[in-house]
Amino acid sequence: MRHHLWRSLLLGCSLLILLPGPGLARQGRSAAGGYYDSVDTSSPATLRASLHAIIDDHQRYPYTSGGTDTWDILEAAQQSPSSSSRILDVYHNEDYPKAGGGNSNYDREHTWPHSFGFPNYNGSNYPYTDCHMLMLCDSVYNSSRGNKPFKSCGGGCDELSTVSNNGQGGSGDSNWRSSAGNLGSFEVWGGRRGDVARALLYADVRYAGGNHGSTGAAEPDLILTDNESLIDASWTGQNESVAYMGMLNVLLQWHEDDPVDAFELQRNEVVYGYQHNRNPFVDHPEWVACLFQGPCCGFTATCPGSANNTGATGEIVLLGSASVAANDLVLAAVSLPTNQFGVFFYGPSEQDTPFGNGRLCVAGQIARLDLVNTGSQGFTAYALDNTAPPQGWAQITPGSAWHFQFWHRDPGGPGGSSHNLTGGVRVDFCQ
Repeated sequence: MRHHLWRSLLLGCSLLILLPGPGLARQGRSAAGGYYDSVDTSSPATLRASLHAIIDDHQRYPYTSGGTDTWDILEAAQQSPSSSSRILDVYHNEDYPKAGGGNSNYDREHTWPHSFGFPNYNGSNYPYTDCHMLMLCDSVYNSSRGNKPFKSCGGGCDELSTVSNNGQGGSGDSNWRSSAGNLGSFEVWGGRRGDVARALLYADVRYAGGNHGSTGAAEPDLILTDNESLIDASWTGQNESVAYMGMLNVLLQWHEDDPVDAFELQRNEVVYGYQHNRNPFVDHPEWVACLFQGPCCGFTATCPGSANNTGATGEIVLLGSASVAANDLVLAAVSLPTNQFGVFFYGPSEQDTPFGNGRLCVAGQIARLDLVNTGSQGFTAYALDNTAPPQGWAQITPGSAWHFQFWHRDPGGPGGSSHNLTGGVRVDFCQ
């Protein structure tokens, strides 16, 4: 009876179908060399622990020195797209000539203010010099931010405008600050608020207390919160074992509002080249929801489909949830050639390779489900049963991720082949 669920869903509740599109963001970027292979997404706790183990114990560079220091790293990381001899600052969005330490235009902004948890630079203070958290910033704007938490600014706030550069910023897109000291507000402009949010989310995971695994240096436990009393209590004038910054819910919203762009990807790559650790939330933005909001499951569009003989592009759509326990996931495919045979299939990895009239989005060993027909309406569906995988190796378990697609006959299709595929979708399964 369960395998007839799709009929009522498609015929009686068709408005619930979600097409892969803006709501299903492209899957996060993967670092080369299997950097994230040991990540466990089965729960927020396992994701936090496994990510911390990967990004912990990075290579530290001096804050300022005669050799390679944070100035060198940040000037490479924030190199302006307009010129290799210029940088783009974080708050003003101004394009400045590279000038190194001591210049009058820009300095180094601790997005997590060092006054909150790690103010004393003793030559072995890891968060103080961590370039995933440091950003080059217009000196006046850096002073204006001060130690204020990141949060939305209400009435009576001062405007700090931005310059139009790199296709964003300018009139109508400003920073805003209140003058209420350390518990005031600093609202980052729209084009960099996500970058700042992901820097602090990184800090929350990277710094969990204890000691550096190689040098033995003490490290604080940095925790994002919405509790302003905890934030205020972290301003002690000395290095602390635990410190707080915020506001968490605002940063989570900024992460959603301002997705990762090419500039932030470049920044992550450059810092990784020096420190040998990455900001996982730049590579995998979808992990933010799992770790900070839960549960750790969901759907993500992967490679796109191609037009079939109807002139439309076939889409794979999902109904139900990615919960293994609920066992209610229904795979559907729409905008297909009529009265043609096809099959849903899945595998452990992603690719984007021309195949037939379309593109093959699934890689690795392939598990094929039962043959279906698209019928007179050009759609079909299949209720996935987590308790009965088509092959034993294809068992779906909490914390596993699988890539799904639909193959179908496409006689007379525009690509000259007799078969085609929908786009692909990744499903991260949870309990």
